[in-house]
Amino acid sequence: MSREDRLRLLSDLRSELIKLETQRGRGVVDNPGRMRYVKRLIARILTIEHDDELRELAGRINELRSKGLTYDKVSMQLGIKKSMVKRILKTVKAKAEGGSSKPAQ
Repeated sequence: MSREDRLRLLSDLRSELIKLETQRGRGVVDNPGRMRYVKRLIARILTIEHDDELRELAGRINELRSKGLTYDKVSMQLGIKKSMVKRILKTVKAKAEGGSSKPAQ
């Protein structure tokens, strides 16, 4: 599924969630489990989007590092803290290896 498709689906699900919450407020819920299902789908899509953003950022970091820039200069160029640069790289590496999404301390 492309990013555009995911964002379109996310928008549709958020609209549906608003309708379901409105129905719940009026006390006319057809399928009470649907709200929970929609919330979980939204969370899954947001997780995928976040992972994609991290991978993209890690790619940019690696590209800058391959040009010989230090972590300090990379962090300045990307506008993020030096510690976050290293954490992003560790997180993406851990996920690529099938490990936990949290980097080892």
